[in-house]
Amino acid sequence: MLVVKNLALRFDREVLRAISCTFNPDEIYGIIGPSGAGKSSLLKIISGHLDQTSGEVSLLNKVFPRASQRLIPGHPEIALVAQDYQLDEYHTCAENIREVLLHLPIKKREVLLKKLLKQLGLFHAKELKAHQLSGGEKQRLAIARAIANQPKWLLLDEPFSHLDTPMKLKLQESLRLLCKIEKIGLILVSHDVHDIFAICTQISLLRKGKLTKNQAPLERYLNLKNLNDAQWFGEVNCLEWKGETIRFRPNFYDFSEEGICLECQNFVFNGQTYIHYFYTENKEAVVLYATIPLEKRITIIPKNVQKIQ
Repeated sequence: MLVVKNLALRFDREVLRAISCTFNPDEIYGIIGPSGAGKSSLLKIISGHLDQTSGEVSLLNKVFPRASQRLIPGHPEIALVAQDYQLDEYHTCAENIREVLLHLPIKKREVLLKKLLKQLGLFHAKELKAHQLSGGEKQRLAIARAIANQPKWLLLDEPFSHLDTPMKLKLQESLRLLCKIEKIGLILVSHDVHDIFAICTQISLLRKGKLTKNQAPLERYLNLKNLNDAQWFGEVNCLEWKGETIRFRPNFYDFSEEGICLECQNFVFNGQTYIHYFYTENKEAVVLYATIPLEKRITIIPKNVQKIQ
């Protein structure tokens, strides 16, 4: 277990406030939040590259020293892949990975090198120097180097930001398999909710210095109690129905003659679903998702409704 207890960070302002959480290596954790919320700082503290103002980080009941208390910052058990990659720019792709494996016998080293190059989609670029790689290739190389150290935990800061869709999907699947096979715990932070939902089994939101509790993706998606938090995970419909204020997601509804009458103003196709923009008879805006274009006038009953007191 990786445990964060009462973690706080303050510079000229309070960045993190009394964050406490437990990470289980059998789960993949995603932390989403706005720019400047402290996501990268949280990962740097956990990995031993930044001093916290107060609180502690422990792994298997062993409390880690602060970054400033170590001769070399960082914890061997935790690998951080930051947004700057930290590659040797004039070494080849293969050399960048190989230099992390120098402690291994030559035969085992080369087997693991070949395995990582294939798993991260870098075999074609193994003889290219790091400065010749694309942004996405550098990102994958940094992840390969981190995994080569065989850490107990892998922390990723915006790991899919420079990848096209096919490579992003491939990397997500590779990470899932790698963490399962190598028994590596994974925590990633992102501002892109789609990336978080695509790979994570537990999700939390970091906002205003506080970290919400971890929830499974569907549970997190359907938690509409706090509107500001809920809107980070997609559209939320808010309207009056049967004398109550309700909230529901655009893809949770049934058709019914006894429901809410809606009139469509416009719809668009985003490559995966049709997004419809409706209005109620009281001119309340409603967004609905569907696999096909809906009729101009429909009547629905919302599902998984959150009633607001």
